[in-house]
Formats: sequence, structure tokens, C-alpha cells
Amino acid sequence: MTRRKLLSVILAVVMLSATVLFTGCKDTTVGKSNWTTNGGDPAIKKQDEVAADKLVSFGMYPQTKAAADVQKAIKDNVKIDPETGLWNEYDDEKMFAKYDLETGYFVYQSKVEGEKQAEQYYMPCGEDLYLVEAIQWIVLETSGSDSILISSKILDGGRKYNDLYGKCTWEESSMRDWLNGTDDYNVNNGEKYNEYLNFINRAFSDEEIAKLQTVSVSCKDNDTYKTEGGNDTENLVYLLSADEFAKYFTKESGFNSMAYATAYAKGRGLKTDNNSAGVWWLRDPGASTFMLAVDRAGIVSEGGYAVNDNAQGIRPVIKVPTAALNK
Repeated sequence: MTRRKLLSVILAVVMLSATVLFTGCKDTTVGKSNWTTNGGDPAIKKQDEVAADKLVSFGMYPQTKAAADVQKAIKDNVKIDPETGLWNEYDDEKMFAKYDLETGYFVYQSKVEGEKQAEQYYMPCGEDLYLVEAIQWIVLETSGSDSILISSKILDGGRKYNDLYGKCTWEESSMRDWLNGTDDYNVNNGEKYNEYLNFINRAFSDEEIAKLQTVSVSCKDNDTYKTEGGNDTENLVYLLSADEFAKYFTKESGFNSMAYATAYAKGRGLKTDNNSAGVWWLRDPGASTFMLAVDRAGIVSEGGYAVNDNAQGIRPVIKVPTAALNK
């Protein structure tokens, strides 16, 4: 065979391989988007958020970036003593501030005529501090004396569905462990708790955790991509399934399928458009090593996102006694 013919054969094989590679997942539709981190997608119109008077509160979580003067006051005055290795407390006629080792929060109290005002708690993240505030929830459903809630905003971001890349189910996922404070994310002895915290112990007091109802959830197999949903599980905190999303987020319900992020979620690494809309995880499998999520337009992604992608956000779901909720 001549050199020219050999090169022709090699080129033909490469082209055939490329054709097989890019047509082998023919069920996957790759959408086109004009979305950019600066301007968002101009074709996507912002949806109205649920009115504040329709929301309920339960638990606390870092959300709003601290005011510049508060950040400066804390950073300038609450520091680790180089001699003792301990955090100092700062107290003068204008403010009191300290670092709380147990919670990882900075505690700040302004003073009026020498009298301390209400305590405020701030969570450090990167170069900024974020105010810990009451979590606002949408009531998806009320049955008997209990209500099923989903956070009105994306509360956290920069968290992978699973720490390791590969096939994964909700039952086995790092996300489930992080939300429920189990395994590596156990508050008492988890290896990852001190570095990554976990949601349930960060968001709720012991008294509030005692009110969370255990919910048994299932994950459907994905017939399109032949991926298994895994076993049924019992959870105190979970994510919606694609079917539950379709059930609750309808025109009739008036619930917003586009989700807007807190400043803390963006500080954690969530990618949003110029309206602060972000992608949020569901618990069902997508294609192979992917999991489903709701995109910035409020639509369930067809193939999903890689389990180790950390650009998505989290809207936790809980079930609690209706009587425990505050307007």
C-alpha cells in the first residue's frame, strides 16, 4: 500500500470513529443557548417570585452579603491572637463582636448609647461574610397536620451531586449525605463536616430537627438513557424528583419554576444569569454519570449534568408539622 493510500485509509477510519462518537448518543439533544454569565439569555424572561405573604419560615441559613461597614468592623477587630492562637473578642462603645467556634459564625452586636442590640450571625465564605437569616419556604402541599416545603430560593451552590465522578444514585450520593448529615457529613464524627459543614445541622436547631418528618422517596429509572434510579430511601431532607417537579410547578399553582439564588449561594460558586437565576439539582438520574436538574429557564434538563459538576444549586425539600411554621 502506498503512503498516500495508507493516509487515506487512516483518515477514513478517524472520520468514521468521529461519526460514531458524536452519533452514538443520538437520544441526547444538545440545545443552543445565548446564555452568558454577564448578560444571561435574552430569550428567557424572568418569572415572578412567590409573594412574601405566601411564604413560611423555618430554620436559618446564610443568605445576604453583609454590609460593607459590618464586614470591615468584624474583619478589622476579630482576629486570631498570634501568641495564644485564640480568637479575640472585641468590645467598645459602638459594637461587640466575636468568632463562635461551635457554629463557625461571627457574632456581631451594634450598640446604641452603650446598649447591645440584637445579635446578628455572619458566615464567612471566600472574602465575604453573609448574614444568617430565616429560610423562606414555599408550601408545596399540606396533608393532614404536615406540610411539604421547598426553599423559595436556591440556598447553596458549588456542591457536587457526588464527590466522585461515576455512576451514582440518590441513595449513594454525597448530596444526600450532606443534606441529611450522614456518613462523611455526620456532625459528630464525619471527616468532611468541619470543612464542608452539612445542611441539616447548619440550617436547623436540635428542636427544629426533631420536628422534621421522615419521608420515603423513590427515584425512577431513566428509560431514555437506561440509567437506574436506585433503591427507595428514607430522608429528613431531600430533593424533588422530576415527577414531583411536574406535579407542583404548574401554571395553576403559580409557583416559580425558575429559581433565584441567594448571595451566599452565588458566593459558594453557583453560576447565575443577570436575574440571579440558577440551575438546581433534582434527585433523578440522567444520562450515564449525569443527574437531572432544572435549568435557568425553569425547564428540566433532558440529559442532566455530570454528578461532579459544582455549578448547580440546591433547593432542599422537607416535611414538617404545619403548626411549626411561621409566616
